[in-house]
Amino acid sequence: MYDVINEIRKLEEKYGEEFNWGTELKSEFYENELKKEVVLLSNSNVKAIARSYSNDDVLFVLDDKVYRIYHLTYSGGTPRYQEFIDGKTAVDYIEKAYIEDYLG
Repeated sequence: MYDVINEIRKLEEKYGEEFNWGTELKSEFYENELKKEVVLLSNSNVKAIARSYSNDDVLFVLDDKVYRIYHLTYSGGTPRYQEFIDGKTAVDYIEKAYIEDYLG
């Protein structure tokens, strides 16, 4: 089984301190924030598994099957999100965005 958290940790090792994503986060804080911002998710099983250190993007897994990166707003309104078919696709997206935005 693909381990998203482990794969993000590998990216942290590969790119070093400059890499802008990590798995060190207060999951409950982000999960509660998302549930406040997206009322429809209040009954879902929501897990925050990684976050960007350079913006308000957080990678969540919903009901153990849907991966989404939400850009949390903290000011009301519905946050934007990018949905992925699986964890590998989400990790590939994170790496590609990092390369394009910071190394490209």
